[in-house]
Amino acid sequence: MMEKAKISKKRTAIVAAVLCLALAAGLGTYAWLTAQSSLTNTFTVGSINNPDHKPDPTNPDQPGGGDWDVTGNLIETKWIDNSKLTPGASIAKNPNVGLGKGSDNSYVFVYVKNALVTAGTDPANTPYFTINNGWTAVEGQVQTNGTTGQYMSGLFMYTKSSATPSTVPGLLTASETTDVFTGELFSNVVVPGSLTKDMVNGANPTMTVSCYIFGGDQANGGTDAAANALAQAKAWAAKQAA
Repeated sequence: MMEKAKISKKRTAIVAAVLCLALAAGLGTYAWLTAQSSLTNTFTVGSINNPDHKPDPTNPDQPGGGDWDVTGNLIETKWIDNSKLTPGASIAKNPNVGLGKGSDNSYVFVYVKNALVTAGTDPANTPYFTINNGWTAVEGQVQTNGTTGQYMSGLFMYTKSSATPSTVPGLLTASETTDVFTGELFSNVVVPGSLTKDMVNGANPTMTVSCYIFGGDQANGGTDAAANALAQAKAWAAKQAA
């Protein structure tokens, strides 16, 4: 320990001596003393990739076998285009959000815009859906038909937990080796038996499902990442609703 202390003092003395000599040289020759340094910081924008596989039919939070044509992160494996709005029917529609391998961990939101019926139609006559475990309706951002849990439209967030609904989004944990999925937001759209043809919004009524994926490392100047993600999602949903 004493030996280290002697070495340290010796090094300090050498440095001090060099500084004195440099100052003396500068005074003697009127040379300018200059110093330059630079620091380059590398940033990354992160990565949110499309999945290469469809969700497994039995376990929709897991990837299934076989490749599929990549169109985005939002997948519906059971929807049949131009399904008919038959009173009393339950129509298969199962939106699921996936991250391709190598993506960032992410917060996931889905907005459902229901334009199946004309404005002013009694909510009790409007087609609706019920959400699955792992998802929560964002408070103040959804519309029901008057019955708790029967949603017509609005903003929903992936919470990961199947327990009591959370007030903050959950993080979908990505993988370097495989696709990951949230699991289905809902599995079907229920058409009330009271729906009549004159209530339907034109010849080709629509229900639009959109997803918003927010990289989990984006904290906005120290703000909690989950809270920031939710705030951004609400702003995004407002545009979808317009």
